Amino acid sequence: MRDLFWTEDKIAEAQKFWQAGFSAREIAELFGSKKNTVINMAHRNRDRFPSRQQAHKPPGAAAPAPTCHPDRVTRVTLSGAHVTMPRVPTIDGPAP
Repeated sequence: MRDLFWTEDKIAEAQKFWQAGFSAREIAELFGSKKNTVINMAHRNRDRFPSRQQAHKPPGAAAPAPTCHPDRVTRVTLSGAHVTMPRVPTIDGPAP
């Protein structure tokens, strides 16, 4: 039988890097593996590797305050995400 790449020690170490904000690619480079290997391991251990969106935005938190840029506007998508898009003069009117 083939030995598993992700031992409990490696998972615990990867968890520390994940919590410190390292990307899956950066963690993979540290372990000499591929980004998808880290992503798959994180999905199998979701309780230890929370989704990045959940980690940065607790449920019920308000959306970040929009920044005022004359060429950009903030819109809310159907899913509730706040996105910044180029201003469309025929829709948004002239820049302030």
